[in-house]
Amino acid sequence: MTRRILGIDFSGASDAGRKIWIAEGVEAGSKLRLVALRPAAELAPDAIAPADAIYALARLILANPNTVAGCDFPFSIPRSLIEEPSWRDFIIAFPARFADADQFRDWAFRKAGMRELRRRTDAEQKTPFNSYNLRIHRQTWWGIVALLQPFLASGAAVIRPYQPMPRKMKPIVIEACPACAMKSIGFYPLYKGRDARHRTARKAVLERLVDDRHIARPSRALTARILENAGGDALDAVIAAIVTMRADLRRNAEGDDAFEGYIYGRLVP
Repeated sequence: MTRRILGIDFSGASDAGRKIWIAEGVEAGSKLRLVALRPAAELAPDAIAPADAIYALARLILANPNTVAGCDFPFSIPRSLIEEPSWRDFIIAFPARFADADQFRDWAFRKAGMRELRRRTDAEQKTPFNSYNLRIHRQTWWGIVALLQPFLASGAAVIRPYQPMPRKMKPIVIEACPACAMKSIGFYPLYKGRDARHRTARKAVLERLVDDRHIARPSRALTARILENAGGDALDAVIAAIVTMRADLRRNAEGDDAFEGYIYGRLVP
């Protein structure tokens, strides 16, 4: 049975359905073969607001038990800020504890002594921001509240590496970082923007991924979606899918990593 790979460029914006992009692919030898690329808004008629868009995304993930989904948002915060006895307890209590993203950020910032602390995996993978940075905290809040917590509460999916590998087939969800992936190969041009130079950069990134045999050349229609999406979200979803396909899901978390997790963000060993 062919494993389905999803790469998800996440968003907690008010129009998240337009900014969450999902790349769907399958393994073709050592390369990803891209079969679909779309924003969450195309998954359901009303999938624009964050709650609706992420609900539609969750249904897509759960539709096929042989799925690995790599999501580009922080799955946790620094260990020193977590008061619960386990990551699972922290996530389960999260929605009731933090009514909105701003409340979450204010709490984390105060508890951290007005500093932006980073997880060890953030430092190792060179993420652009920490979990509660002003530019990322809404993604963290929405990702935990609307995706991770429901998956944990229902047992419908397994979150690696926090949870054991499933004994029977069910979707696996991991944290992936497209920016980290491009940094890992030393090729990170400015490709987010509407200018011709940004489109040229998106094309250069895609060509590099094809030339390095990370991905089979996409169809003309899928290539057009990648190049014409000015925000770079479509391209980020594709990169997240490649990272997800290459992720070592057997790696187990111990010690602080059992609270902070791992970011899968490398295209090369």
